[in-house]
Amino acid sequence: MSEKRFKFSDRATEKAKSRARDEDRLKAGEVSPAELRKENSFFMSSGFANKKIGFSPKCRPENGDKYFMADPCGCKPSPVFIDFEASSLSVESWPIEVGIAWLEGKRVISDSKLIRPRSEWPEDDWNPVSEEVHGILRADLDGANSADDVASWLLEAIAGRTLVSDAPEFDQRWLDRLLGGPGPQIDDFDRVLWMAFSHEDGTIAPGRLNKAYKNRLTRRTIHRAGDDAAGLCYAWRAGLGK
Repeated sequence: MSEKRFKFSDRATEKAKSRARDEDRLKAGEVSPAELRKENSFFMSSGFANKKIGFSPKCRPENGDKYFMADPCGCKPSPVFIDFEASSLSVESWPIEVGIAWLEGKRVISDSKLIRPRSEWPEDDWNPVSEEVHGILRADLDGANSADDVASWLLEAIAGRTLVSDAPEFDQRWLDRLLGGPGPQIDDFDRVLWMAFSHEDGTIAPGRLNKAYKNRLTRRTIHRAGDDAAGLCYAWRAGLGK
């Protein structure tokens, strides 16, 4: 029997499926927004610390050398973790909130901005079920900063640093839409963790990768961009041992 290999796109695919299931359950009245938010809390699995965590060395990216390695001394700039909330999950969806987080020493710094949509973004893409998941009202965006202002703020804030997301296929689309064209490439959270914290054989038990994923699993998914970006950064910090 062949070994099932981990794909770096799996996290984004599963996140999209989970979000779609949440929206279907809300639409069917099977769960309330408050109950859903409670369910979306992550808890540490039983016996987690005793398990081997990592990926098959066969999955190591061929271009892995271009990815930075962990820098516990803080001599290199921290990557910037990024997350978006959007009007829906459709191909026509547009960003409504962007959040970023990074490390300054041992401190996790985060910020976020609501986004007033551009006139050319399709208003009929607004999904009321998605609204119940993230809790952002369409009316909240009318008084938000313009997409152009948020784009300028974001480019200045990231200052050429590596961008990291746990769902780059979606977040890249929304970043490009916000910027009005192809933006900086967003790297994959799992790929960055693996390259930074795993041994050459692709596994670690226990170790930095273990600590990073333990931290990730014990933090709530809020479905707000700033909080979710900060959650990725806290996992990164745990892996660094800070």
